[in-house]
Amino acid sequence: MRKLFRSPWMIPLVMLLFLGVAFLTGRRTGVSKDGRPIVVYAHPPCGPELMKLYRPIWKEFRRTHPDIDFRVLHITGKYEDKIKVMFAGNVAPDVIFMYPKALPTWADMDALEPLDGYLDKSEKVNRDDYFPSMLEAFTYNGKLYGLPKDASATIMFYNVGMFKKYGVAKPNPDWTWQDMLKAAKTLTRDTDGDGRIDQWGLTSPDWWEFVWQFGGRVLDETGSRCTLLEPKALVGLEFWAELRCKYRVTPSPATLSNLGGNRLFSLGRVGIYFSIYPAVSSLRRECDFQWDIAHVPAGPGGRAVTSLGSAMAVTCQSRNKAAAFEWVRWMTQRTGMIGLTSVENPSCLKLAKSRDFLDSPGLPPTKKVAVETLKYVRPPMRHPKHDEIMDALNAELNRAQMGKITVREALEHAVPKVNRILQRHLKRKSK
Repeated sequence: MRKLFRSPWMIPLVMLLFLGVAFLTGRRTGVSKDGRPIVVYAHPPCGPELMKLYRPIWKEFRRTHPDIDFRVLHITGKYEDKIKVMFAGNVAPDVIFMYPKALPTWADMDALEPLDGYLDKSEKVNRDDYFPSMLEAFTYNGKLYGLPKDASATIMFYNVGMFKKYGVAKPNPDWTWQDMLKAAKTLTRDTDGDGRIDQWGLTSPDWWEFVWQFGGRVLDETGSRCTLLEPKALVGLEFWAELRCKYRVTPSPATLSNLGGNRLFSLGRVGIYFSIYPAVSSLRRECDFQWDIAHVPAGPGGRAVTSLGSAMAVTCQSRNKAAAFEWVRWMTQRTGMIGLTSVENPSCLKLAKSRDFLDSPGLPPTKKVAVETLKYVRPPMRHPKHDEIMDALNAELNRAQMGKITVREALEHAVPKVNRILQRHLKRKSK
């Protein structure tokens, strides 16, 4: 954080943010001129198509809650960095948008208001209204810090026509990674005969999901030691790397970096694409073929995927926490999420299992998979130093995926680095 504030561009950015928020919120008095509580929601960057869906939602909240002065602060660029600057200046918004991997950092900063008491006392909402796995994703050290909005998790998109063309049976819930590998080998082709693969079976899933599916962990239960060199985790990572460097059924990291998994799938150059449900928005526009979604394969340790949904969180600096919680509650239930069923899988159980979502127009036909996936979803690795840890691991594991070093060699370089990060964090916390 100190380095952040020493940056030469930070002073003007801070001033602009402070002035903008002061203007928006009436200098953060918390009360409008007509005496209503002000609730400022910091909306993350999103494209024009999604903005068209959000604007009527905000309008409806204002119509049904005339007693609250609801305002939207549009954040562009690096959302979390800008929100942190606002916290430092004591001008944080009342409600922020949050992903599971960011939760430990926000909690470590004491930036969020625990919502357990509000939820337990509410007559309008209770825990049973949400997928339990999504509540877990936004619970940290025994406290709930956000009400889940969309229930995104890793799912498998597949090209129906490509499967038919090469005689590959469509994926089913019993698929294992060996079944996936067999299908991927069949789908991987040199379509123009130049001696180079230009159509791959699948995009590369996240490596930590292989760790889970083979029965391993990234960190131990105390968060003080990296456990990736333990046998189950190691075997899972070796299989992940072999998909690229041995079997050649996934594009190279360079190809993925240049085009991206979404674009490769849209161009018909990969048969299977791992992403989250909101990818449907772009795939409907860009794909000129039939596609559907399916469950990810199971490993020896079972089926496990990453929780990548979002939540609405009340900040500790909110001037009107009860009113802010009302916006969070309203937005994450049917009242707010009904306007987003075309592009998101709601965390609200009743809405997600209703015909409004399951029969909503547009591909995929099998929308129920997005709901069923929530039975085996897991939160991302929980640690305030998540990004720093991942940077240390990814730098070495990417080399292993390219076949430049073995997975064991990669981990022998990376794991000590991660352990030093963990120990530094523990020492800081103990002071």
